[in-house]
Amino acid sequence: MLFDDRRQALRRALVGAAVGVAIHLLLGYLMGCFSLFGPSDFRGFYFPNCGVPYRWETLGVTLSFVLFALFGAEAGISTLPFAGHGRALAVRTILHFLLMEATVGVWVTLNFGLREVPACLVPLTLVYCMIWLVRWTIWHSEMEVIRKKLGLIPKPSQWKWKETLPSIPMILLICLGLPWLLRLLGGGGIGLLGGAIYVEVLLPIGCMAAGMFLGERHGFCPLYPVLCAVGVLPAVFLLYNDTILILLCAIAFGSGLLGVAAGAWPRKKKEN
Repeated sequence: MLFDDRRQALRRALVGAAVGVAIHLLLGYLMGCFSLFGPSDFRGFYFPNCGVPYRWETLGVTLSFVLFALFGAEAGISTLPFAGHGRALAVRTILHFLLMEATVGVWVTLNFGLREVPACLVPLTLVYCMIWLVRWTIWHSEMEVIRKKLGLIPKPSQWKWKETLPSIPMILLICLGLPWLLRLLGGGGIGLLGGAIYVEVLLPIGCMAAGMFLGERHGFCPLYPVLCAVGVLPAVFLLYNDTILILLCAIAFGSGLLGVAAGAWPRKKKEN
């Protein structure tokens, strides 16, 4: 079991499974009409049948419902902490991640083929890692507050790498999540939002703002602009092309450096 409190985990799993079934019902409705809002030609519910022959279509649809319910249950139990600390936390987190990946991989393979699996598992992996990093950031911030109240202020780490780690979720959100969302809003293409507006406005402002927040709390962190430059690399190769590699890295690095320096300057002046 992933949890010590099995009863509570079971309740979360049942709620998640119910949500998964509801989402599958919504998917069947969307597949049976042209539009969810406004005029639509509803042709009846049509559910994925997992590629089974027509004579066994009911079994295929049932299997699709089961896989959606299983994924919902897995998402439901993820709202509970897997363990307090130590090796059990790492092992249970990895096991839960592999279960979710396997569930989605099986459903996609049965309905769309093996070649479409990476296109679904890669976004799931990124979202899972981002949620995990956000949780870790919240935990780290809470521990920092407790230590300060107890007067246990540790010495800064070398290059302040520990202080910079909690900024990774924000960097991923700005450098990868935001352009991905803008591309979806643009209908799958780059468009104005994902092009000029993101590169010239949203990316520098986001890196600068997050850097100022980091600098105000921990002083100048030299690794932050480097992480910003590295953070845009996946977006360059997944969403754009390598012709703007230097441009995006330079903008991310420069705005991150300016932001963390601007945030650290008042702190340094106050300490002096």
